[in-house]
Amino acid sequence: MSVIGTYNNASIISFPTQPAPRQIELGKNDAVAINRSPFTGTTQTQAWAGSDFWDASIALPKMVKTDAAVWSAFLGETRGMLNVFFLSDPAYKGAQGSASGTPLVNGAQSPMATSLVTKGWTPSSTGVLLPGDYLQVGNRLHEVLDEVSSDVNGDATISIWPSLRDALTDGQTIILTNPQSLFRLATNRRSLTADETRLSAVTLKAVEAR
Repeated sequence: MSVIGTYNNASIISFPTQPAPRQIELGKNDAVAINRSPFTGTTQTQAWAGSDFWDASIALPKMVKTDAAVWSAFLGETRGMLNVFFLSDPAYKGAQGSASGTPLVNGAQSPMATSLVTKGWTPSSTGVLLPGDYLQVGNRLHEVLDEVSSDVNGDATISIWPSLRDALTDGQTIILTNPQSLFRLATNRRSLTADETRLSAVTLKAVEAR
C-alpha cells in the first residue's frame, strides 16, 4: 500500500484495486428525531443539520492467498479506524447530464449547506447534471437531487446530498469524473476468513471520514 496524502492527522492510503470488490453498498444516513402522539398519531420531526453521512459495506470475492495478502496488508495499514481511504460507487459510469463546461465553486460557501453554488458551465445549458449524478468537492462525494441547468452566465445552483462538510472557497474545482469520498473503517477489528478450499474472503464496514 502507499500513503497518498494526509487528513486530520491521519494518512490517506490507497485502496486496493485487485481483486476488485464483488459488491459495494453505499448507504445514506440522516439524524432525524421523531415524536409521535399516542393519542392522535400526529408527528413532529427534527433534523440535525450537517449530520447526514455515507456509510459503505464492501464484500470481496473469494481469493487465493497471494490476492488475500494484498487486502490483509491494507487492513493492517488502516490501523483500524485511524487512517482513511477514497471510495466511490463502482457502478457509476459518469454523469447522465451533459456535464458541459468546467464547473467551479462560485463564491465562499459554508458547511451544512444543502445546495452548492457553481459557475463555469456552458451558458444557457439544460440538464448539465441530472438527479442521481455524483460530484466531488474537496474530499467529499455528493449526489445531485434535481436537474441542473445553467443560466446565461454559466452559473447554476445544485441541490445536493449530503450537505457540505467543509467551508469552500471561490474557484474550487468540482470533480465529475470518478467522484469519490474519504472513508474509514467503522470498527477497529478487521479479519480475513478462510474455508476448506483455502480461499479467503473479506467483508468491510466503512463510514464517511469526518
